[in-house]
Amino acid sequence: MKQSYTLIKTELLEHKIIVRLPVFLALFSMFVVVMILTNINNFSFNIQTNGFDGWQPPITTSSFAGMVGSVSFFVAGIVSLLSFFTYSARALAKERKEGSLAFWHSMPVSDSKAIAIKLLVALVVIPLFSSLLLLLIDVTVWIVAMWVMPTDMLAENALSLVAIGLHWGQFIATMAAMSLALLPVACIIFCTSQLTDHPLLVLFVAITLVKLISSMLFNSMVIGVWLNKVSNLAFNILTSEHPWQTLANVGTITLLGLLILSIGIFKASVHLRSGD
Repeated sequence: MKQSYTLIKTELLEHKIIVRLPVFLALFSMFVVVMILTNINNFSFNIQTNGFDGWQPPITTSSFAGMVGSVSFFVAGIVSLLSFFTYSARALAKERKEGSLAFWHSMPVSDSKAIAIKLLVALVVIPLFSSLLLLLIDVTVWIVAMWVMPTDMLAENALSLVAIGLHWGQFIATMAAMSLALLPVACIIFCTSQLTDHPLLVLFVAITLVKLISSMLFNSMVIGVWLNKVSNLAFNILTSEHPWQTLANVGTITLLGLLILSIGIFKASVHLRSGD
């Protein structure tokens, strides 16, 4: 357990974007709150949205802070996704580039455990840091609301500590579903990053080529549609009112196939890292 904690701490020190991005956004949020509080008599704002690529934040009467809470939820989720892809593309490639792999091989840490720890950071630690960002935004919104809104408006917009806790719990549940969807993606990126310096670009080109070739060979977009559904699954979960249902809608066979694929590619990554 102590060894795992040390390895996770090392990952956070070597990949500072995991901590720096949420911290920067958190500090920016605090700055905005201070500006609001110091100019409260002259402050007014209006929010209008036409949605994002056909999507609008899901707002229910029980949602924390209505539109503001939905936007902060989305922003924290996007931060988690950006951190995930940034970290995954560099986690194993950095060892190879900097020549530190030989050092790690001299330590009593197996290749399988080293990669498993990196998966843990990508799929668990990063979402947790993003959830802290959401929590801080929610708390700052609540403080501002307590300052400027009457009690009846606070209740109407679900602005309370209990609502903050429920909002955070909803985010954690969504991140859990997203992490399951991102497991095969993380394994593929880890494996690809040991073969090329640009794993994300290679992955994008490969998916595009598979779509084009399958369309030309079979005169059908079925494979392309399926690839889109799988590759966009994490984002679809983030923007869904029912994240676990969105994950389940992919189908049991597909999810089982992705799990088997993840295990196989994980083993391939271990083989590549070991240098055998």
